[in-house]
Amino acid sequence: MPEALRPVLVNAARRCTDAEVTPALLAAMVKAESGFDVNAARPEAEEYGIAMWTPSVFRAWAVDGDGDGDGDGDGDGDKDYRSPADAISTMSLYVCRLDQQFKKAHLPAEDLQALIAAGYRTSDRTVIEERGVPERVKPHVDKVLRFLAAYER
Repeated sequence: MPEALRPVLVNAARRCTDAEVTPALLAAMVKAESGFDVNAARPEAEEYGIAMWTPSVFRAWAVDGDGDGDGDGDGDGDKDYRSPADAISTMSLYVCRLDQQFKKAHLPAEDLQALIAAGYRTSDRTVIEERGVPERVKPHVDKVLRFLAAYER
């Protein structure tokens, strides 16, 4: 993981009190999503930036992770999915909610990090309805879990 992103990942993980949402999990997810490329893009899916946000979903969850907001609340750049700090901080907030939804649905505690990665790629509803990682995102989730194991060493 890029050393410059370490404080961003640590600070983002602190936004969630759930034990499953760790800097290592966020790093593994970002690595799987974009390879830490701030200019990553999948235009066909409308996904952009280091955390591969769709702009509309990002706007619904966005937080100012780098503190560069001008404070006037007019939305003129306070939060930007192209900013690694904003994108990763928003990712933390979003996956924290996924984690809480999966706990409410009584999904297996030992699978929560895999479920979080699956939910980020699909939706909490899809994961809950399937009672686990949907087959179509399993290769992506496996990649996240491999990166997670490496980052936790």
